Amino acid sequence: MPKARYEKDEKGLYYVCVPTNEFRKDGYRKFKRLRAKTQTELDKKLQEYQDLMSAGVNPGCKYTVNQWYDLWFEQYKGACAESTRNFYASIYKVHIAPVIGSVQLTDVLEVHAQGILATVAKDHAKKTVKDVRCVLYSLFQTAMRNRLIRFNPCADLAVVGGKRAKERRALSPEEREAYLSAIPGDPFGTFAALIYFFGLRRGETLALTGADIHRDYITVNKQITFPSNNAPVPKLMPKTDAGVREIPIPEKARQYVDFDSLPDGLIIRNDDGSPLSYSQVIDRWNSFLKNALGEHADVTIHSLRHDYCTRLFEAGVDLLDVRSYAGHSDVNTTLKIYTHYTETLKRKAAQKVFALG
Repeated sequence: MPKARYEKDEKGLYYVCVPTNEFRKDGYRKFKRLRAKTQTELDKKLQEYQDLMSAGVNPGCKYTVNQWYDLWFEQYKGACAESTRNFYASIYKVHIAPVIGSVQLTDVLEVHAQGILATVAKDHAKKTVKDVRCVLYSLFQTAMRNRLIRFNPCADLAVVGGKRAKERRALSPEEREAYLSAIPGDPFGTFAALIYFFGLRRGETLALTGADIHRDYITVNKQITFPSNNAPVPKLMPKTDAGVREIPIPEKARQYVDFDSLPDGLIIRNDDGSPLSYSQVIDRWNSFLKNALGEHADVTIHSLRHDYCTRLFEAGVDLLDVRSYAGHSDVNTTLKIYTHYTETLKRKAAQKVFALG
């Protein structure tokens, strides 16, 4: 009878002790046991283990993608700006975790990641597809640098498809009239008026207090975010440093908001003074929008920022002042709106020329 290549343990399994990349406190290398029912199976396990060791990969990696994401996010994204952290968290939780979150890190193949992009492309804009690819690449590239996987399965993903992003536009004169007509008496009318007359972001509007309202202007210096997509979290700073600003109060706004009788605390709040949850904001906004512009209105809260800037341009406000009032950190954002505004003017002028007798 040939001599066994391996010893057997108390359970009758063949085993062999192999070195790891970890060390004990006394400086000696740690070892682990590889086990199998047959010597042939153990030969295969041993060869795979040695191949990983030769490639500089930690063969003991047992992370699931979710577990690695938590560590990666904490160590590599923890110091990023909140908006950046929210970006990564949202992309991962919505598009990646449901598909491969419970899969072991070493078992993820390129086809799995490409499948995620294909699914995203069916219902989202190409930018979102690119964003998902960016997060996948970064997540697995860092795992490879930490020798948890041999190669990055997301290194060569192809961005195919994706819907064309909706063009941001200003409201038409008829939409503006209908929007303003719906504000009086609506439970969410004050919110609707604030974003219309000041071009505020959603979180900035929700964070406004009576103390931020002055005789001729309002102060914007904080926001409310929803990192868990429901529970509100007050923050001391807006989205960017440029978000800290003072905005003049238009005289027409006083017809829709009684600035002299606003509460000292949050202006938009529950009966007990607490901030609204994410779902409360969305439900109340959708209800107002349906009442104002109908069931299928393609107007978002962010559309009102675009409309605000357009109305400033219509009023002859200087480009840099528009940037300041809107709280844009990049002047190119303001320029895009201005370019869209001037192109609209050109089209209207051309239509007048075409109509000449």
